[in-house]
Amino acid sequence: MPRDRPLFWAIIKVLYPRLSVWPQEMLYRSLLFHRYAPILPTDRVRIAASAITFGFAHVIFLNWIAIAMTAAGGFLFARDYARHRSLRVTCIEHSLDGCLIFTVGLGRFFYTGAAWHH
Repeated sequence: MPRDRPLFWAIIKVLYPRLSVWPQEMLYRSLLFHRYAPILPTDRVRIAASAITFGFAHVIFLNWIAIAMTAAGGFLFARDYARHRSLRVTCIEHSLDGCLIFTVGLGRFFYTGAAWHH
């Protein structure tokens, strides 16, 4: 993407952490870990729930690669959130991983334009 669509790539690098990562981390880590603690009693259960729901949320992209990669990423982000209890840490981790995905060419699996364009 940096070679083929440098402006779009630069926009993603700037906006993705603010408009996508932060809201996702608020929902799938912070809210899930705190609000649902009574029904998800251990960190292991919360990590699994976070990974599964985060992966499932990416079904909108209509490809199994996005779902599998985000479930795996969701596991890592939730594990680190459980370890550090820091939204800042997980936002930085998620932002760096997401920007790397767009940089190495896997971004086509992670934006709606690619999913709905046939």
